Amino acid sequence: MNLAGLETLTPRIAAIVRQIAEGATNATAEATLGAGTETRIESPLCVVGALVVPVPLDAGAAAAGIFLKEAGRRFFVLGHAAGGEGRRVRFEIRRP
Repeated sequence: MNLAGLETLTPRIAAIVRQIAEGATNATAEATLGAGTETRIESPLCVVGALVVPVPLDAGAAAAGIFLKEAGRRFFVLGHAAGGEGRRVRFEIRRP
């Protein structure tokens, strides 16, 4: 990727563009898992074929065995073990 034109941008915008070009992302958010075995999460950044990387934020979420079940336009579905409400997860969406 050619980043030669970054000098004309403001320093903050240039830093953000450089971070994204190096693999960083700012497409992160948090959600709460439902009590069933899957949770649908609405996200305007999600597209078909996106890679959603879930990260459990508490012990209940870590024990749930979270995995990406489906990624669609403006939503994705996380599969997990059934359990109580309130299990928190942070996720990152990487678009193809």
